[in-house]
Amino acid sequence: MKKNKLLDNRGVTTTDIVAGVIIIIVFVSVITTSFYNYYLSATSKNRNAVATNCIIDLIENIEAMAYDEVDQTAVDDLIQNLVDKGTIPSGYTVTASLQKYNELEGNTDKEDLIKILKANVKYTVNDKEENFEVTRLITK
Repeated sequence: MKKNKLLDNRGVTTTDIVAGVIIIIVFVSVITTSFYNYYLSATSKNRNAVATNCIIDLIENIEAMAYDEVDQTAVDDLIQNLVDKGTIPSGYTVTASLQKYNELEGNTDKEDLIKILKANVKYTVNDKEENFEVTRLITK
């Protein structure tokens, strides 16, 4: 009489254990890599959004000022005020330069109707420095 193969099961072999461990290691490494890449992507997008908001806040505050009040000192004071209020968080460096259009070469004969604002935000993402710059015209 032949023995049934199901009754001949003697347990788990070393080969079964090694194969199981290898499958678990591969699965865990793939999942870990996926989560890490997601974290890096989400962090980068979040930091970029905060930098964009910093520049938007700066531009909105400058546009609320009268044209004649907008000068480099006023812009620098506004940036410091936004930093002090926490609108520009730590880890972000906001700078801005302001130039009158009629002071550019070839435009000195024009009226003072336009100022050129260049706002720049520097921040780090994943140990790399990112730079976000916007140029905006301020008109009378």
